[in-house]
Amino acid sequence: MEYPKVLDNDDAHQPELLWRDFRMHNLHIQHDKMLYLKDVIDIIDAHRFVDDFCNLPDVTYEWDLLESPGTSGVDAIACADEVNGVLELVTEGDDDDNGELVQQCECWKLVDCYPLYTELRFKLSDAEQTDFWFGLITGTAGWFAGPPNDYVVFNKDDGDNNLDFVNATNAAGNDTDTGIDLVDDTWYRIAFHWDGDGTIRWFVIQDGDFPQTILATGTVTTSIVQDEELTLGFGIQAGEAAAKTLSVDYIKCVQMRVIE
Repeated sequence: MEYPKVLDNDDAHQPELLWRDFRMHNLHIQHDKMLYLKDVIDIIDAHRFVDDFCNLPDVTYEWDLLESPGTSGVDAIACADEVNGVLELVTEGDDDDNGELVQQCECWKLVDCYPLYTELRFKLSDAEQTDFWFGLITGTAGWFAGPPNDYVVFNKDDGDNNLDFVNATNAAGNDTDTGIDLVDDTWYRIAFHWDGDGTIRWFVIQDGDFPQTILATGTVTTSIVQDEELTLGFGIQAGEAAAKTLSVDYIKCVQMRVIE
């Protein structure tokens, strides 16, 4: 079909909702997503990673499955029969049983002038009695064996439903309460954007169709790790003696290709 499109009953132009509609630019999250969309298109300009989990995650070539020593780890890594492709990480039935998926190398770095955007769509079977994390960390040993010294992550401790955004460099940093209390078996989208100029903006996004509703957002400008390469990952840990499930629809991360 040729552009501009024309309505059947007159000569008015039909709105181009995704690419040309001004509403795509009227929120911080939409601005960041436009940068993301541009970078997805051209591999010369972007380093990107996306996993939509339409099959079992590749724990040989793409992911490492981590289970803390002294625990029973996970009972299953499942590819659920759900629309869109959904990964399920299911813990064993003891307290502190856990499982994490992390990339096998540290291939991201928060460098000046090179923006980065990462996002996860997830839900927890028990939003209170679980520990959960998603984001960028140093090393490939994961989070539950002991948080690394350098990280930018969303984090939730067992015993409450509250989701935090935390970041640190050399073990000193910020712990920001997002103000969002997670609900059992409810999908959320969480994301953060490094603007390449000293600021990280984080988002908790209500699951749903366009236009998306931002449930909470904020910025951090201190203790941002810039001198270390980082790896992408996520994980779940049982907060009581019962199996818990983390479901992940997708994970994505993209950055303007860094030239150092």
